[in-house]
Formats: sequence, structure tokens, C-alpha cells
Amino acid sequence: MKKGISYIATFIILFTPITASAQEIPEPVRIGVASMITPVDAVRYYQEIVDYLGERLGVPVEMVHRRTYDEMDRLLEKGEVDVAFICSAPYVKNRRKFGVELLVAPQVNGRVFYRSYIIVHKDSPIRSFDDLRGRVFAFTDPKSNSGRLYPVYRLAKKGLRPEEFFKRYIYSYSHNKSVELVAKRIVDGAAVESLVYEYMRKKGSPYVQQTRVIEQSPEFGIPPVVVSTGISPFVKEKIRELLLNMHKDLKGRKILRAMLIDKFVVVPDSNYDTIRKMEEVVSSVTVPDEKKYKRTNILYFGVIPRDNPRISYEKYQPLIDYLSENTPYRFELLLKRSYEETVTAVGNGEIDIALLDPLTYLEAYKKYGTPAILKSITAKGEGFYRSVIITRKDSSIKKLSDLKGKSFAFASTRSTSGNLIPRVLLAEAGIHLKDLKKYKNFDYHDSVVKWVLRGEYDAGAVRESVAEKYLPLGIRIIAKSAPIPTGPVVVGTRTPYTMVQKIKEALLEITSKGKVYLEKSDPELRGGFIDARDSDYQGIRKMINDVPKTCGMGCHPRIRF
Repeated sequence: MKKGISYIATFIILFTPITASAQEIPEPVRIGVASMITPVDAVRYYQEIVDYLGERLGVPVEMVHRRTYDEMDRLLEKGEVDVAFICSAPYVKNRRKFGVELLVAPQVNGRVFYRSYIIVHKDSPIRSFDDLRGRVFAFTDPKSNSGRLYPVYRLAKKGLRPEEFFKRYIYSYSHNKSVELVAKRIVDGAAVESLVYEYMRKKGSPYVQQTRVIEQSPEFGIPPVVVSTGISPFVKEKIRELLLNMHKDLKGRKILRAMLIDKFVVVPDSNYDTIRKMEEVVSSVTVPDEKKYKRTNILYFGVIPRDNPRISYEKYQPLIDYLSENTPYRFELLLKRSYEETVTAVGNGEIDIALLDPLTYLEAYKKYGTPAILKSITAKGEGFYRSVIITRKDSSIKKLSDLKGKSFAFASTRSTSGNLIPRVLLAEAGIHLKDLKKYKNFDYHDSVVKWVLRGEYDAGAVRESVAEKYLPLGIRIIAKSAPIPTGPVVVGTRTPYTMVQKIKEALLEITSKGKVYLEKSDPELRGGFIDARDSDYQGIRKMINDVPKTCGMGCHPRIRF
């Protein structure tokens, strides 16, 4: 009888809508993901889990992706993410430093442990770890367990540091990127996570086929799912419950199988004691500050986060590959969490070159003097795009004046087409924020469309190309803005002039040399690039400067460019 009751209870938990959660769970729930695999893969795989949890919780759940483990650690410490998928070594350090808590861990092939693999090219004469002395080596991340701590531990037992043993070393910031570097003979060896390597092998990766494993570490506790100390007990247990039961329903099981995960299980903290022992050995050998590592061969390309990370990487990674192949430099895509963080990164030199929109360009230019060197051309051959106001196809809203008393979804507060221009359009129609039933800014343009389609908001604002993509799904455009100049390519304050010239030359030639690299990008970029001047954005600058005076309602920020 008890068994039957338990089964019924489980069935209810899994398949009954959690209507109470919308009242009890603060929204949105933020789930962090660091790039143990390349960012485009990380966001693709984990986005499905994030979406699954959002559906089951009945509240918005957002994925917060970060390129490095250190960035994710800081978010956890500040409580800016509620849940995170992190590496095992960062878990050990974070638990000691600020009390991060184990939630669950994935079980793979019936095991909750994994290893570090030391790999070399399949045709390499290197047969053992000792043979890597004087060679070029790839670590994954400064805080990675399998991708750094284990090989450093191997050296520390001999009283050696990486700089004394290797000719030089680099950080790839993803395990499958390390495999690729070895396969292409860019480095002689690398340390990678066994889970990622075996996943690539099962998926038929050509890069894995060009490598071989020369050493396997002892077993370590598998990379866990953790929660920040500030999360409420109710939310923590609800998410734990959903993950532990994910393999029991069809959709959850399909997601897990695609990731080669059996299920999520509860694991003890003692699973990670071997990592603690390795850290003790490594700490006995003086290791130089990792901040002294120079990224002399890498240029970071930033884009404003108009789309979720998965979409951003799919759109822009081909452009990054083109620049790496057609300039003397290696480029990496660097995504920040917000428009403001992107502007700051351009100003402080963290980002070397960036593709901004008009508003963020004006902000960067005012604060840091960052010049616009190029601007994009649309697929239609035009140097402009538009902001549009959308509603559901079956909505009674026909024109802007119908929006009084309605709810409205904007994109990011720093978005030109998703916030600035639509506010002007509304003001010109006599509608101010106080006239709306409610309004909210969302991080991404796609999020705005989805909330309108769900009926949570009566209307929203996005760039025209996003709206056109969703027209077949049931949205309708009720207003369009005047032409907006396409966003410029700007260079960071510390980017050398010679680099700027080579980058500019490559981008100007992209339509003739590599138009295929733009096929997945935004329609606003598919026509290539032309020269840009600050005067191209004078109209937007004047509009922003005039808004506080012309509005008269005090609902627009008092900023001047």
C-alpha cells in the first residue's frame, strides 16, 4: 500500500502543473553554466535542461553562461545565480571559501566519478607524461580539476612547476577545444575531462580520432550541480526534486540521453576528498600568480547580448573563425552578461574589438572615446534596420494608441531597438510608462517575443529581423520605427593601430572572401561591412539628448551623449 501511495505521489509531482510555485518562487531563477565544453556546445546542451526546469517550475528560468570558471565562482559568491553546473575543483574551493552546497550530480554509465586524460596526437612520438617535458601543453581553465589541477599535481609531486617543465602552456577554456588543438598539432599535449572526451568519441568527433590517451588519472567526484548560499530552502528542494526525477518522464529522459547522462543523483561531499588531497600537494609548491599569464596571441571579440548565449555563439562564431583565418591573430568570442558590462569591457581593454548597437556605441564613445571603424550592411544591402512593436496575431490591439492600459515587454534597457526607440514611438503616440498596466525589460529580444506569444504581455518591442522570424508562429507587427543606422564595429582603448588596420581590411573583404561566414549571423550583418563615422549616429545622439526635454513626464533617463 505504501509503495502504491509513493508511486502516486511521484506521478503527481512530475505531471501536475506547479501552480503554487509561481507565487512562492521569486522570478527569474538563474542557472549558471561555465564552459567545460566550447561555449556554443555548452549553451546548446544546458539550455534544454534550463527550459525543462522552467516549464516544470512554472516561472521564468534563465541560463547565465560564463566562459571561465572564475567568472561563475564570483556569481555564485555574490548570489547572482541560484544554481550552477560547475567543475569539481571549483566546488571544493567554493565550499571552503563561502559555503556553496551540493545539490545533485550526474550519473554517467552507472558511475558518479570521472578522470583526467592526458592526450597527444595519434602520430606523436610522445608515450608518457614525462615525454612532455619541453613541449607545448594546453590546460583547460586555471581552476579546472581534470584540465589543470591533475597535471599540475603530477608535477608538484616532483617539485616542479608548469613553467619549469613545459616549453610553454596555454589555456583553451574548453575541453573539446583542447582536443582540437592537439588534433591540429597546435599543441603537443593537453589535459582533458574523460566525460567530454568519451562523449566526443561516441559522437564520432574527427578531432578525437586524431588523438590518443597516454595517461588516465585516478577517479574524482564528477562535476556537480550546486546552489548558492542565498537560495531559499523551498526553491532548492523543488529544483533538486525535479532533477532527481528528470529521468522518469519522457521529455527529461530524452534530454539526458542526448547528453549521455543516466540520471541525476545525490552524492556525498566525501567524493571530492581526492581533489582536496591534490590541492594540498600543489600548494606546497610555489606557483606564480595566474594573473601574470599573458594573452599575447588572443584577441577578444565582444558583441552585445541581444540574444541568449546559444544563439549568439551560433551567429557569431563563424565570423570569429573568419577573422582567425584571415588575420595574423587568434580571436575568441567574449560574451558579457549585459550591455553595460560589454561597454565596460571595451573601455578597460578586456574586449579588443566589439560589435555594438547605436546606443551602446554612443555610451562607449562618451566614456572611453572608442572609435567606430566600420558598420554593418544588411542582407538587403541597406545601412539601417528598424524597431517594431509586436502583439499576438489574435490580439484586439491594432495601433499604438490601443496600448493604453496594456502590458508591454521591452528588451534590455540599453537596447536601441528594444527599449530606446520603442519608448520614443510610444511617447509620440501619447503613451508613457504610467499609462501601461505593467512593463518589464527582458535580457533578450527572443524572450520578448516568447512572453508576448505566451500571452503574459500584450505587446513588446524588438528589432524587425527578430519579429520577421516569429511571424509564422502567430505575432503581428503594429508599428515600425524610422530607419536606425546599423551598429558599428568599435575597437578597444588598448588595441594597437596595426591590429586595427588588419582587422578592418579582413572585415571589408569578407563579402568577397568569406560570405559563407555570415550566413548564420543576424540579417543586419549579412551584407558585410563598410566604413563608419561618428556622424552616422548623430541622429540617434540628438534623439537621446532631446528625449528628457520633449517627453516632459520624467519617465526617460536623463542621459546625454
